[in-house]
Amino acid sequence: MLAMDSMAIDLLLQIDQLGKEVSASNGHVLQTKARRQLISATRKLRIALQDPGEIVEDFLFGSTDNLLIKIGVDLGIFRLIAEAEDPTTLDQLSKSIQIERVLLERIMRGLVAIDAVDETGPQLYGPTNTTKAFASTKGESGARLFHDLVIPGMKTTPAISRRERLRESGRFQPSTIQLGLRTRVVLSLDFYPFEEQVVHGFDDQDPSSVLVVDIGGSMGQEILEIKQHYIALPGRMIVQDLPSTIEQVIPAGAFEAIAHDFFTPQPVKGARAYYLRNILHDWDDDKCLEILRHTVAAMKPGYSKIIINEFVIADQNPCAFAMRSDFMVMALAGAKERAEREWHVLLESAGLKIDRVWTAEPESQSIIEASIA
Repeated sequence: MLAMDSMAIDLLLQIDQLGKEVSASNGHVLQTKARRQLISATRKLRIALQDPGEIVEDFLFGSTDNLLIKIGVDLGIFRLIAEAEDPTTLDQLSKSIQIERVLLERIMRGLVAIDAVDETGPQLYGPTNTTKAFASTKGESGARLFHDLVIPGMKTTPAISRRERLRESGRFQPSTIQLGLRTRVVLSLDFYPFEEQVVHGFDDQDPSSVLVVDIGGSMGQEILEIKQHYIALPGRMIVQDLPSTIEQVIPAGAFEAIAHDFFTPQPVKGARAYYLRNILHDWDDDKCLEILRHTVAAMKPGYSKIIINEFVIADQNPCAFAMRSDFMVMALAGAKERAEREWHVLLESAGLKIDRVWTAEPESQSIIEASIA
């Protein structure tokens, strides 16, 4: 027992030192793959060290942590601490936030307990990585979205454990909530070689040729990002969405906005690339086949390609983030993230073949590139 305790103390010292080095470098001391592997290993180690009661507490009281984060965001606690040059006192926070000191102290105790802020001295607070994360615009908006929409949505939808839902075997029907929840994240140009895969080989002899059609492309955010990244792109860029969305698009000259329902024949023929991001996970396989077959009918064999930006869940040992997303969209919208083998079956059924899958890291979405089989 003494030898085990001594080993534990040595290990704690090593972990503490590694934590300081990683924190000081903002995580850059480790490559992405190594960092992810270390996160996974520490998660497994934590569970191995816990007794059953502690494991249950961790999972069930996670909702309390979410509530504390939401309170910290709403009161501006994270921004105040993150932006301060020196540690912030409880009195300074109370004065800035204008909240009862006793209640604020209680909130701060909770935030310290989950490492959302650091208590550097008695009632003296400094930032942790969590503080900085939720002081950002992304962190603030994410906390509000999840607490105000996602959690209530999961409470009001039918239990996903009912046998009749699970018997659908991947046939899901979307609800309207995912339209509000879908956030448009720009095509991952950092790991998908857009110029090499799309621009090269583009037929620019005809001025009317189309380079990219963003199907269900909302307000055109991704096309704008591509245009900013590649200044002199050839060909036309087209964004398609329902009329109610297209009406809100502000003309910028970077792309053409066309009203289109992707369950109807694709009007743009022979484009170099047809892009679908977070569209197919909203629909069951039959509906996905409708979307894909309309697109395939418009493609030029040997030239056009479909680019799909979604999760590709590993067939074995899937990452936690992808599975959390899978169960969240299942509960909220009857939607589904697909495994790699499911993507192959779906696309082959539509007359396509997967040419390649790009994934930056296990916890991120992937780019699937497919062409006519």
